[in-house]
Amino acid sequence: MSITFGTMPHICTGGVTAAVEAYSPAGGLTHGSLDATAFVCSAHVDTARAMWTDQGLTPFTAQTARTTTRCGAITDFREPADVLNSGDTADTPTDTPA
Repeated sequence: MSITFGTMPHICTGGVTAAVEAYSPAGGLTHGSLDATAFVCSAHVDTARAMWTDQGLTPFTAQTARTTTRCGAITDFREPADVLNSGDTADTPTDTPA
């Protein structure tokens, strides 16, 4: 498994208030496999949800604790080939070995 870090295409200095998780089906469940998370401010929750939906993933929004993470940060657990095949509109993430 690889873990990559990237950003959404918008520029925002807002404080992160939500983690919009992206799930793909697995084991007969819509929320079967956590594939990625976008950390966003309240103004960009819908943007992140639409981004995951457009990639064929099911979004789930959770509130976050106070953090210094910048709005638009993404952590992606998918293999790089899966990200490229998803129609991902975020910046190309940087690979970080697991």
